Amino acid sequence: MASVKLDISQRLDITCRKGDTFLLSVDFTDSAGAAIDLSLYSFQMEVRDSGTDAIIIETSSIDFVKNADSTTGRLNVLITSSDVTPSGSFIYDLESTKTSNLFVQTWLYGVFTINDDVTA
Repeated sequence: MASVKLDISQRLDITCRKGDTFLLSVDFTDSAGAAIDLSLYSFQMEVRDSGTDAIIIETSSIDFVKNADSTTGRLNVLITSSDVTPSGSFIYDLESTKTSNLFVQTWLYGVFTINDDVTA
């Protein structure tokens, strides 16, 4: 029996600190190693509690900054310090939507750990 793998997502576990500004820079490339032109995509990401499915950090609290040079494939994911709460272990995924045809794919997923902090 033949099979086909349509899931292109890659697992990337993230650990950050509660109350700190979150900045993740990721360079995306295609299967040939060429940078993906991110100007062709919009992005969504949510961090959820794996037990209750409650949203911990929602897409509207996340800024997706595409590098002005579309040849690098660099996406910066920015979350302000006030939105990096509470501490704990959660799950997340990062989805892309190609703006020309609304094709949706999950590019990243994994565990999203927020370590507790002392300074408020």
